[in-house]
Amino acid sequence: MLKGLKSFIALLFMAATSTTFAVHINHDRTGQVALLPYYTVNNNFITNFTVTNTSGKYKAVRVRLLDSRIGADLLNINLYLSPYDVWNATLRMNPDTGLPNLITEEESCTYPAKAGLQAGIDLNNAYRSTDFGLSDGYMEIVEMGDIADGAGFVFDGGFEAEIDASGTADGAINIAAGDRSIPMGLLHDAAGLPVDCSVVADAWAAGAESASTINGFEPGSMGASGVAQDNGNPALPYDHSHNAGLVAPSGGINAYGILINAATGAAFVQEGVHINRYATVAQHYLPDDPVHYRLPSLASGDIREAYITNALGDGMKGDTLPLTEYDTGALHEIVPLVSVPMGSNPLPIATVLSADMVSAPYYIEESIFGETDIVLTFPMRKHGIFNGGTLTNRLDENTAACVGTLRDGLSDGDAVTLPVLGVVVQDYPHDDNGNICTNAGYIENENPDVTMRLVYYDYEDQANPVTYTHESGGPAGFPFPFVSSEVIALTKVVNIVTIYPMSGRGARVFDTSLVKMPVLLSVDYGFESGWVAFDMFNMGSSYSYDSNLSLLALTEPFNGLGSAVNGWSGVPVIGFAAMGAEVGPGQLGEVVELIRETNRN
Repeated sequence: MLKGLKSFIALLFMAATSTTFAVHINHDRTGQVALLPYYTVNNNFITNFTVTNTSGKYKAVRVRLLDSRIGADLLNINLYLSPYDVWNATLRMNPDTGLPNLITEEESCTYPAKAGLQAGIDLNNAYRSTDFGLSDGYMEIVEMGDIADGAGFVFDGGFEAEIDASGTADGAINIAAGDRSIPMGLLHDAAGLPVDCSVVADAWAAGAESASTINGFEPGSMGASGVAQDNGNPALPYDHSHNAGLVAPSGGINAYGILINAATGAAFVQEGVHINRYATVAQHYLPDDPVHYRLPSLASGDIREAYITNALGDGMKGDTLPLTEYDTGALHEIVPLVSVPMGSNPLPIATVLSADMVSAPYYIEESIFGETDIVLTFPMRKHGIFNGGTLTNRLDENTAACVGTLRDGLSDGDAVTLPVLGVVVQDYPHDDNGNICTNAGYIENENPDVTMRLVYYDYEDQANPVTYTHESGGPAGFPFPFVSSEVIALTKVVNIVTIYPMSGRGARVFDTSLVKMPVLLSVDYGFESGWVAFDMFNMGSSYSYDSNLSLLALTEPFNGLGSAVNGWSGVPVIGFAAMGAEVGPGQLGEVVELIRETNRN
């Protein structure tokens, strides 16, 4: 009996620890991470998006806008939100530059300073490989940490984030004369305005003044394994130099976006995908830091466990997942800029976002000009997850290979110096002399990135689906990523599939579509309404994490992949169906989230 009781207690303890620290999607729509599948300024559209701090804590939050082709960073903003604060912004086309332009009327404190954002700031194209333009993409919102508030709601040991007049912060609640409380600067007054937003830039400046003392804000750090680390107590704001002023993130961030057709008035509301338990330490970085502007990322959190509800709903399917051989930033081509760190832990978020098949309704009734665009976004592609390439240590056969053999059980990544920036980064490939090795990377496979079988159904006769077909026509330069009559290849991070009838209103779809040049799915007469299924199809089988050669090369050979307990399959995908129709004098819009078929076994 005693033995059984001990076993029962041990099981309870294991369950408690696994549920406490494991990456998972929070369907209550708050989290440490929020992903918005799409923004666009094409075809008279503007995109409005909102970030809400639903908690009573002070938050530092990164907002990142990425391009639709390779997921390159276009704009990074730090938000410093007071309790229950809301920040809202709008993306529109700048007619003078032809670039997307972000503008806000919000007064919440930001870095860069809110005055520039209130005047409007263009998204920057610094990448030669983003030749598809910047007019559409997706967003990542990542909580960097809670700001210590002393006697408030933050778990900070009772210490407060401050700029100490002496040059050395101690976080003591009784702030001395000349000291400045960072939370009190962020707090909104009776008029709804922050008391003093200059505290943000001043806190960063104070932290940079001395290498030997801790003050204000100081940046985070990546450990030797390529994940966020802390060199002190992550619950104390000035026990260490890493992330000074902040403590571990606690979640509570909500995000959503509204795509608005300015010409017709139709609005399409997209809910964010919210992820919790992504990190146990803060990750505070400046958005204009030339080395760490891509941090925090979806691969830099320190939690390696992930779980989803099992098939019966009475338990969890979970694993401790392996890290990648190298920091994923070392292998992401962002010419002409230097590859900078993005982290070595992409698999927890990738697995909880994965689906074997996604489905969406559509409506294209011609009598009221029904239209449907389906958004399919692959946010982990830039981190090497099913990106259509095979990782190698000898990308150029005429150049010496990087040290070690991939998946040899040894660390093939090391601390190296980036030659252009002259700074040390962690978990990068190196040669025999410890120098950065640029001969590691992805060889493009013969097969496309993500391939899918498409089948569409009407509302009445679902037993007789019609397989995918496409017309040979289209605008000049229209891409044809078609593998066969039943299989389509999606080569971008963000992909728009527009449903339209084979005959009828012709090119009208291009006037109001979310994107200038979508992938077209033409349906037969009689299928004006129904639903379409996108079956992740990889050369006759599903995308399996434990057998895919690209993933096996990417990851370290420990734990998780190939586990005898769980099998992970599918592709990390988020998105929605946006449906519009003309009713009366205007156009109405509606968004329906993707239906997901997830491997819960």
